[in-house]
Amino acid sequence: MDALRHLGQSFPLARMGLDALSVALPLAALLAFVGLNFMSATARALAVTRKRASYEKCARQLALLALLMGWLLLICGRVWLFFTQGSYTPDSLSDFMVEMSWVMLGLAVLFNSLYFALWKFLVKLPMLHVGLGVVSGIQACIATAASLAAARMLMALARPDADMLTLGHIYVPGFGTPFWCALFWSLPLTLAVAGGMGAFWLVLRRKYDDFGRDHYNTMLPWCSMWARNAWAVFWVILLASSVFDVQREWQSEAFTAMDAVLESAELLLWLVPALLWTLVARSATPMRHKLTLLAALVLAVAVMLPFYASMTEITMPAVLTEGIE
Repeated sequence: MDALRHLGQSFPLARMGLDALSVALPLAALLAFVGLNFMSATARALAVTRKRASYEKCARQLALLALLMGWLLLICGRVWLFFTQGSYTPDSLSDFMVEMSWVMLGLAVLFNSLYFALWKFLVKLPMLHVGLGVVSGIQACIATAASLAAARMLMALARPDADMLTLGHIYVPGFGTPFWCALFWSLPLTLAVAGGMGAFWLVLRRKYDDFGRDHYNTMLPWCSMWARNAWAVFWVILLASSVFDVQREWQSEAFTAMDAVLESAELLLWLVPALLWTLVARSATPMRHKLTLLAALVLAVAVMLPFYASMTEITMPAVLTEGIE
C-alpha cells in the first residue's frame, strides 16, 4: 500500500487513472452481478415458455459469469477492507454499515452459488429454479443498496461540516439533487451493464462452450437487445434530468453557449452504446462484432464515474448553508 501511495505522489495522472478505475470497475461489476441474476432467471424462464434449449444454455452461461463476479467481488472486497479499514469499532455506524454491506454481498453470492449448483437437480422444477435466481437477484440488490449507502455515509463523514448533517440530510436530500438522478438511473444501468457484459461473455466463451453457431447467432442478439433496451431507458432519464438542469440554470442566467455544447456532446456520447448494441442485435453475423461489443462495454463502464459521483454527492441543505453564512 505504501508503494502505491508513493507511485501516486510521483505520477499524479497515474493516480487519477487508478482512482477512476478503482471506482468504475468494482461498481460496474457489482451492478452487473445484480443484473445477471435477473437476466439468467429470465432466460431460464424463456427456455420453458418458448421451449428452446438455447435459452437454458445461455442462462447457465450467464449464471457462471454472475458466480465468478460475485466471488471476485466478495474476496476482493474483504481484502480491500483489510488494508483500508482500521479495527472494527462496535459503536461506529459507518463501520457497521461497511461490514453489513459485505455480509449482504456474501448472502447474495451464497444464493447465486445455490442457483448455479442446483442446476441439474432442479431440471424438472424450472419455476422453482427461476424463483431461486430471482431471490439471488433481490439479495444482490439489497447488497448493492447497502454498499452505496455505506459509501454515501463515508462521504458525508469526510465533510468538514459532518457534525451538522443528520441521517435525513444524508439519505433523504432535497428533490432535484444529483442523488435522485442517480437513483432513477440505477435500475436501467444495472440491466444494461449486465446485458453488455453478458453479450461480451458469450463471445469469450465461444471456444469453450461449443453449442453451435445457431446458439450464438440467437443469444448474442438477445443479450444485445436486452442491453440496448435498458440503456435506452437510462438515456431517456438522463435526457429528462439534463433538460431539468438546463431549465434551472437558464432561469438563473448561469447557462452559456459553451455549457449547451458540452451538455449536447455528453448526451450524444452516452447514446453511442445503444447504437453499438443495436448494430450487433441486427447483424446477421453478431460474432464478428467483438470490438463493437467491447467499445459499448467500455463506454458503459465509464458511466459508473458520474453515477457514483451523483450517488455519493452530499448536497448541503439550504437551511444549514444560511446558518453557516
